[in-house]
This record gives sequence, C-alpha cells and structure tokens, in this order.
Amino acid sequence: MLIKQSRPKSPWRARLLLLGAVAAIVGAFFLVRAFSSTGQAIVRMNNVLPYQHIEPIGNDILVYDGAILHRIAANGSRRWFFHAGLAAGYHTSGRHVAVWSANQLYILDANSGRAVFNDRMEAPVQFARAGQNYVAVFVGEKDRGSVYVLDNQGRRVDTVEVQNTALMDIGFFSQPREMMWVLGLEVDGTVPVATLQTFDPGSLVTGSATLGEQLVYRVYFHNGQLRTVDTRRINTYDYRIKETAPPVLIYGWYMQDVRVINRELYQLLVPMPNEDGAMHFSDLRLIHGDTDRVLHLPVPCVGVVLGSRGVHAFAGSKVYTARYGEISFVPTELGVHASRVIGITQNDRAIVADNNDVYLVQLPN
Repeated sequence: MLIKQSRPKSPWRARLLLLGAVAAIVGAFFLVRAFSSTGQAIVRMNNVLPYQHIEPIGNDILVYDGAILHRIAANGSRRWFFHAGLAAGYHTSGRHVAVWSANQLYILDANSGRAVFNDRMEAPVQFARAGQNYVAVFVGEKDRGSVYVLDNQGRRVDTVEVQNTALMDIGFFSQPREMMWVLGLEVDGTVPVATLQTFDPGSLVTGSATLGEQLVYRVYFHNGQLRTVDTRRINTYDYRIKETAPPVLIYGWYMQDVRVINRELYQLLVPMPNEDGAMHFSDLRLIHGDTDRVLHLPVPCVGVVLGSRGVHAFAGSKVYTARYGEISFVPTELGVHASRVIGITQNDRAIVADNNDVYLVQLPN
C-alpha cells in the first residue's frame, strides 16, 4: 500500500496566502465603498436576471428562475429556496406563498419556505392567489372550471364554479373579516363584459355587478371600499359592489402603483404605454384624498414607484424624488444605470435592472 506523504508547507507560502486573503477583503471593502459613494446602499443580486419573475416581499425579494423559487434578503444572501417545477407561477401575501406548476399546488410559509400544504389538483392550475387566511386556486380551463378557497393549511372552505367566463384575477380584502373578490370577463355574448363578484368564504355571494365593456385591469381595497380601474375611469364600491362615489376619469392614463401611507391611499398614474409596452414619460398623475395633481418631470423617465415619503422616477443613472405634498423633483445619483424598474421593497429599496444585472438600491429619504 502506498501512502502519499504531505510536504511541509513553506512559511513564505502561508504568508503569501494570508496577504492574498487580506488583499481580497480590502478590495471587497473598497468595492462596497465605491458602490456607496453616492450615499445610496447598492447590492447586486447574484444569479438574478431581469427577465425572471421577481417580486418584493417585505424587505426581501422572491425570484423564480424557471425551476426554483428563491427568497433573497436585502444583502443578497439566500434565505430559502423551493423546487417549484417547470413553468411555475407564484403569488404571495407576505405571510404565505402560493406556488403552482401544471396540476400541482403548494402553499409555503413565507418566512421559512416550508410547504404547509401540497396536492395534485384534478385539472391544470390556471393561477392562485394568497390572502392572509385563505388561498384561492382556479383549476380547469381558462373560461370554465372551479375556484377552490382553501385555508392556510389547505382545508377547502368554499368552491365557486366558473362557466363561460374568463377569470382575470382574484383577491382578498378585510371587511373586517377576510373576504374575496373575483374579476371575470363574460365571453358568451357578442361583446365581452367585465364582471365583479364578492364572497364571504364558506358563506354566500355578498355582491355581484356587471362593470361594462371597458377592460378592468386592477382591483384594490382601502378603508372599506373596493376600487376598480379600467381604461377610462376609477370606480368605487362597497363590499356589496354598490357605488359609493362618483367615478374618477383617467382616460389616457395607466394606474402604475398604489400604496397606503399613514392610512392614506396614494394612486400613481403614468401616460398610457405604447403598443409595444415601452415606458418613457415626462408627466405623472398622483391622486390622494381630494388632491388630484399632475407632476412634471425634468427629463423623460423609464420607471416610477411610490416610496414611503415620496415619488421616485428613474432616468439613466439618476433617480428624481418629489416628497408627498411637493411638486418639484430633486435628482440623486443612483449608482447604477436603470434600464428597467421592477419594484420597491417595504424599506424603500428599488429593484432595478441595469442591462442583465439586478440591483437593490436604497432610495433617498
């Protein structure tokens, strides 16, 4: 038997290795200092690409890379990962994450990434939506099937049958207990018609209304009222879908972002995008309370988000910020070149793409 003897290590070699390690640490330190020279914390998300499905969750981000779902912290470290499968989708409420692929449905604990429920459904899952206490999953074909309402442990509490209606979206709201809205598009007539229904899971339908021929692309809830947004106006309803306020005309504008700050609802609109979906705009429209104001940007921008203290618009290597209640924008060096704006985390870090790289950038206070 041959035993390979190890050669004694040279002390000079050890010193060189130590010096190399110190140099690497110093280099990394100065790289971070270089990134932070503008006063903004910048973190590159390794192995995250702009075309992947990226969503903010609290102060972190969720990333689906085509097979695996990752939760990545603001410092770039991975908190957990889950093998979601190919062609998967996901939706999070912040508390839970609904994940689906083909016929398979999972409910994950958002903090740990652990699956608290998984089941193979009888037909393909079209999409699912997570609430605080429930998950709704639409199973079947695009215009017929079933919506199953599950509690967070996967127990079925309600079923809504769908016929001749293309389901557009589902969501949850508190009134004060958690309720569900379902947005559909009836396709059995000569002209598609948008519909909205509300449900008390496990009980009866609480509201139902036909919204008309305009395309409804957003529904949200604040202070006891549901709002629907179509290509012409914002409509306001109670949970029974009875109108509670005159509509707000928004023809030519697109609802880009909605955020509640200090219990007040802020609604941010941009000019309607081009047919190719490209966003380049010089004006914004901000609605909050009784104030409806158009804000003029100093340069054309490619993206905009609502922060906790103001509006942030992005152009090249700069972000332009207008505090709530003000109309002028103050420029700040971003530290990266924003080719696309993906979203914003709860602690005001913008998720931006710089060509093929994705960064988290701390926005000005």
